Amino acid sequence: MPRVLLTNDDGGPNDVASPYVKYFVEAVETLTDWQLSIVVPSTQKSWIGKAYFAGRDVKVSYIYSSIANPEDNSTHGPYGYPQPNFQADKKLKEWCLLDATPATCADIGLNHIVGNENIDFVVSGPNVGRNTTALYSMSSGTIGGAMEAHHHGKKAFALSYSFDSFEGNDFQSKPAILKEASKIAVNVIDKLYKNWDKGADVYSVNVPLREDTKLGHTKILRVPLLQNKWPQSLFVPSTSARKEQVSDIIDESISTGQVYHWRPDFQLLHDQIDATTDLTDGKAIGQGHVTVTALIAAFKQLDQVNQGELIL
Repeated sequence: MPRVLLTNDDGGPNDVASPYVKYFVEAVETLTDWQLSIVVPSTQKSWIGKAYFAGRDVKVSYIYSSIANPEDNSTHGPYGYPQPNFQADKKLKEWCLLDATPATCADIGLNHIVGNENIDFVVSGPNVGRNTTALYSMSSGTIGGAMEAHHHGKKAFALSYSFDSFEGNDFQSKPAILKEASKIAVNVIDKLYKNWDKGADVYSVNVPLREDTKLGHTKILRVPLLQNKWPQSLFVPSTSARKEQVSDIIDESISTGQVYHWRPDFQLLHDQIDATTDLTDGKAIGQGHVTVTALIAAFKQLDQVNQGELIL
């Protein structure tokens, strides 16, 4: 019976920020023999990579949700400590929430909440959105959480669900699609865990959220990470920022100035990916395939130049 720690970067059950995670938990609880513990951020921590909030204390709370009806994101709590009466209810699942990053959740979850010796592997996700290509992967809190687990000696998976479009706050969260995606996810993870590739630190698994995504029908492809670059800035300057600067009378510190808004053009990036010809993770997920990419949890280095003395 594998003992599994689940973390993510989207937080606990939430209709907007984290609408997928309960479907995965339900799949684990009903389709596998995994013993699942959950330690996740208390609020969404996307796009944060493998960061820590250095110097900041971490607060812990606990919530409890039903295992059945994964579309229902209501919970009991939060509470400052585990609640024995809820823990005893087999219909409920305990969620440990930390006001911290995914990497911190992996660290504290492994070393303090559950115990490193009590976990066989870690799953980080399922992320709301794909984590394919170098650009998404390097920024991903989901992958960051999985890499942190590896750096504490554990096999780890970064799991992401790829939506093609969304309306309002609906990230293609149809129950039937999410149930099937989660069924595929637990089967893929189970297969990889039992057949771990030598040299792999982390597996990045992406599952497309499509009407035709079906276990046994949708292809599962092992593909490399597309090495890409941003086509333009992720930020745009505010057009309403005041041009004049207002300074404090005493120390002349500036209280207003230019503002830049987060406005990445993801469609431009996806068009760039679609124009590539090699079969990579970015290309394959766009074609509706499940992607599996084995990663090493380290920056690449150029061995041929990293030797000798640099003479000025």
